[in-house]
Amino acid sequence: MSFIYPSFLWALLFIAVPILIHFVNLRKHRTVYFSNVSLLKKVRKETKRKSKLKQLLILASRILLITAAVLAFSKPYIPSGNTEKQRANKVVGIYIDNSFSMNAEGAEGKAINNAKQKAYAIVNGSKYDTKFALLSNSLNEQQNRFYSRSEIVRLISEVENEHNSVQLSTIQLRFNSMMENFLFETDKTVYLISDFQQHTSDLDNFKADTLITYNFIPIQVNSVANIYIDTCWFDAPTHHFKQVELLNVKIVNHSGTDYPQVPINFYLNDSLKALASTQLEPGEEKVIQLQYSNSKKGLQKGRIEISDYPIVYDNNLYLSYTVKSSLNALLIANNNSKSLNKLKALFSNDDYIKLDVERSDRLQISSLTNYSTLILNESKSISSGLSDELLRYVDNGGTLIIIPNSISDTESYNSLFRAFNSAEFTVKDTVEIPIGEVDYNQPLFAEVFKDEQQKVTLPNIKNRYRFASSQTFNETAILSYADQSNALTLTEFGNGKLYVLSFALSDVQNHFSDHLLFLPTFYNMVLQSSFIQQLYYVIGKDKSFEVNSPNRTLSQNLMLKHLQSGLEIIPSIDQQKGNKIRLATNSDFDAGFYEIYLGEELVDGLSFNYQLSESDLTYYSESEIGKLAEKAGIKHLNLVKGNNQKLETAIEELDNGKQLWKLFIALGILFLLCEAAIIRFWP
Repeated sequence: MSFIYPSFLWALLFIAVPILIHFVNLRKHRTVYFSNVSLLKKVRKETKRKSKLKQLLILASRILLITAAVLAFSKPYIPSGNTEKQRANKVVGIYIDNSFSMNAEGAEGKAINNAKQKAYAIVNGSKYDTKFALLSNSLNEQQNRFYSRSEIVRLISEVENEHNSVQLSTIQLRFNSMMENFLFETDKTVYLISDFQQHTSDLDNFKADTLITYNFIPIQVNSVANIYIDTCWFDAPTHHFKQVELLNVKIVNHSGTDYPQVPINFYLNDSLKALASTQLEPGEEKVIQLQYSNSKKGLQKGRIEISDYPIVYDNNLYLSYTVKSSLNALLIANNNSKSLNKLKALFSNDDYIKLDVERSDRLQISSLTNYSTLILNESKSISSGLSDELLRYVDNGGTLIIIPNSISDTESYNSLFRAFNSAEFTVKDTVEIPIGEVDYNQPLFAEVFKDEQQKVTLPNIKNRYRFASSQTFNETAILSYADQSNALTLTEFGNGKLYVLSFALSDVQNHFSDHLLFLPTFYNMVLQSSFIQQLYYVIGKDKSFEVNSPNRTLSQNLMLKHLQSGLEIIPSIDQQKGNKIRLATNSDFDAGFYEIYLGEELVDGLSFNYQLSESDLTYYSESEIGKLAEKAGIKHLNLVKGNNQKLETAIEELDNGKQLWKLFIALGILFLLCEAAIIRFWP
C-alpha cells in the first residue's frame, strides 16, 4: 500500500490523546464506606473488571477512529499495473488509430467509434487538471501540443477515418518528443488505442522512455476476408492512337477464403473498355490481362474495379497516361550521307512519327525538349557544350541515338560516354564480321520475328569501333557480333535512354542499312522513346510527382483539381528541370484523378492511389502485444482490457492506483458508531 500524501501520516501522533484521556480517567475515583461490605465485595470486583474492559474498548475505538481518519486523508492506494509512483502533475498522450482498417465492425460497433469512446473514458477517468495530447494518423500541426480536458474532448470528436497509415514507433517517438520537456516530477502516460495491425505495429522499433507509462488498448474487430488490386502495368511502355493495349492487373486474395468468381472491370474515360473474371484460392496472387485499343488522343483516365465487401477502400485502382497525336524526333546531321537519306526515307510517310532534320551548328538548344528522340548521325566530333545538353536531355527522359562517323574524333565521343558511364570506343576494326546475335527479348523486337529460333542471315560489318570491356559499365547489348563483341548497346541514364551503334551506316562496306533488321531497329527505338509515363502515384509512399511544364519559368503556382470531389490543392515545387516539374505530395491528397492547371490552362493530369498496407488484415493478439512490448524493453507497460463501461474505472485505477480512502472513511465511521454504542448501551 502506498500514499499520495504520506507526509500527513504525522497526524497519527494524535493517537496519544485518547491514551492520555484513558489514563487520566483511571485516576478519578473516590472511596465510599459501608457498615457491612462483605456482600458487595464480589459485585465490586465484577463491576471493576467490566468497567476496565469498557474503557479499553472505548480507547481502542478512538485509536482506530483516529488511525482510519489519518490514513483516509493520506490518500492510500494499491498501485495497479506498472504504476510505481503517483505524482502531483500529470500529462497524458492519447493515440487513436484512424486508418482504413478501423472502419471494420467489432463487438462494440465500428472500431473507430469504439476507439473514440475509449478515448473519452480515458479523459473522464483522469485527474481534472491533467494535460492531454491527441495523435492520429494525420499527424498535423494541431496535434503537436497539449490541451485541457474540454479542448481534448472536442479534438477527439473530430477524428475520422483517413487513408494515412503510420507506424506505431513513429507515434511513440512523437509522444516522447512532446513529453521530454516536462519536469521529472510530472507523471507521463501514453494510451495507444488501435486494432494493432501487424504491418503498422512495429513494436520492435520502439525507443521507450523509462519515465513514460505505456498503456495498450486493443480494439477487437471481426475477422473478414479481403481481396484487393495490388498493381497494374502495360506490356508496351509507350501509347499511341489506335494502339492495342495489354493491361496487366495483379489481384491478391489476402485471406483463407476461396473466391470462385471475381469480376474485374476496366473503365477508360468513364466507358467500360474491358472486363474479365477469375477465381482466387486462399492466399493466391494472380495476374489478369485486359486488352483494348486507344480510341482517343490526349489524357486517358482509367479505373480498374473489383467488387468486395465489407472492405471497399482497396476495390479501385486509378491510372492515367497520355496518348500523343505524334512523336517528334530530331535528326542531327551535317551532310547528305547515305544514312541520312535512309533515315529520312524511313519516317517520310509516317503519320505518327514526325522527323525533323537540323545541322549541329544551327541547333537551338532550347528546342531539344520538344523531341522525344535525338539521332546524332555521323558527327565527326561532339563539342563539350553539346555534350552537356545531351546529358541533360537524356537525364530528363529523352532518348539519344548515336551513330558514329567512320573518321570520328573518338576522344570527344568517349568524353560523352564517360558521363553516361557507358563503354567507350577503343580501336577501329576493319575485319569483316557478321552480326551474330539479336536479343529478341528486348522490346525493340517484340512481335517483329514470329520465331526467334528461325535462322536469319544477318548483315556483315567491316568498318567498326570496338567497345571497351568492363564490368562497371551500365549497358545492355542489343546486337552482338559473331565474336561476342557489342554492335548496338543500350544504357539507361536518369529517366532516359542512350543507344550507341558501333559502326557508320553510310559506310559502303557496312550492309546494315540495306538489311531488313534496319527498319524495326531504328523505327522501334524512336517509337518507344516517349518519355516514360508513371501510371499512378501512391499517397504516403511517393513523396513527390512530376508533371509537364508549359514554360521554363512559372509565372504562378500550379493547381491540382480532384475530379471526383472538386478538391483543389496548390502543392509546393521541389524541383524544375527542363520541361518537367517535381511537386511535393501531402496528406491532403485523395485517391482518384487530378488535373493540373496553370491559371485556366490545363497542363497535365495524373492519378493517385492509397497505400495497400491496410489491406493486410492481420492483427496481433493481446498476448502477442504484451510479449512484443516486453521484448522491446518497455519498462512501464499495461495492457488495458474491458468494455467501455468498465474502462473509465480501469483508467482511474491505472491513473491513481486502487484508492482506499473511501474504505478508511467507512471504517472510521464504523469505529465512531462502535464507541457511541459502547458508551450508550454498556451499563
